[in-house]
Amino acid sequence: MHRVVALLGLLLAFPLAAQPDLTRRIGSTVADTGVTGWRFEQFRVGSRDGLRRYRVRLALPDAPAPAAGFPAVYLLDGNAALMEIDAALLATLSKAMPPPVLVFVGYDNDLRIDAEARAYDYTPQRPGGEEAQRDVPGGRRNGGADAFLDLLETVIVPKAESIVRLDPRRRTLWGHSYGGVFALHALFARPRTFAGYAAADPSLWWGDGQLLKEEDAVASWPSPPPRLWLWVGEGGERAPASAPPSSTRDPAAVEAMRRARGSVPPDAARRMAERLRRSGLDVRLETLSGQSHGQTLGSSLHRLLRALVEPPAPQASAQEQR
Repeated sequence: MHRVVALLGLLLAFPLAAQPDLTRRIGSTVADTGVTGWRFEQFRVGSRDGLRRYRVRLALPDAPAPAAGFPAVYLLDGNAALMEIDAALLATLSKAMPPPVLVFVGYDNDLRIDAEARAYDYTPQRPGGEEAQRDVPGGRRNGGADAFLDLLETVIVPKAESIVRLDPRRRTLWGHSYGGVFALHALFARPRTFAGYAAADPSLWWGDGQLLKEEDAVASWPSPPPRLWLWVGEGGERAPASAPPSSTRDPAAVEAMRRARGSVPPDAARRMAERLRRSGLDVRLETLSGQSHGQTLGSSLHRLLRALVEPPAPQASAQEQR
């Protein structure tokens, strides 16, 4: 009886209203309407296994490229990220010297979030063979992060650089939730690929805390070391965008999620930030007060883009920003 009550309580902790709407479509964006001072281009690529296709949109400033090239920000969940960009933000970015190129790496469909594809692309392989590569919420296939990182490095980044001159020393990667898992995995596995890594409310519980093990395995950082932005929401992470609605969850799935979340402490992000600072990284950790997991997507993206074009604020201490 106590077990049933506990499981019911956990189900209630994931209210249906808090679940992402996986049927939501991207609709019309600034890429369709146009913005003065910017132009948009796009290209499509396929995954090596032929199971996923990507539409990559570039927001290009209407300005001469500097000799070293524009800084570039690669945005995962590109459809959702594009929905967060408006004309006012682009007007602000256009005043930077130089403004950044925004590279929206999305799936080649009209879904805001492609839960099936991102559950595979954004998660690294776990020990235990193919049977271990299953998502706790929803049972979707995991383990494609290294293949997707290869695609970014060898296809998407070079193609973007063939369209516009980009500065490889000012290349940043941003991701939210499972995208944050991918950003941290890329930081730990291939820290030279990007100059900056940005993880918004990353699902550190994924893989029973596997990212903490990957962090521990890093022997050293390149010189100069990359920068890390890390955001967490005070509203608490509900279910990731790969989770099924609460009404379809069975007790076994709920119990598996409970165990996964219990694999890391509630302040795992803060502890990670402190360890990485001690290891020599410039880490900017910020708690987004009162924001739910889903709300951190847009707010973190806006904060990152403004941070990249504004003079850096002095860091009074290594304490978490609030």
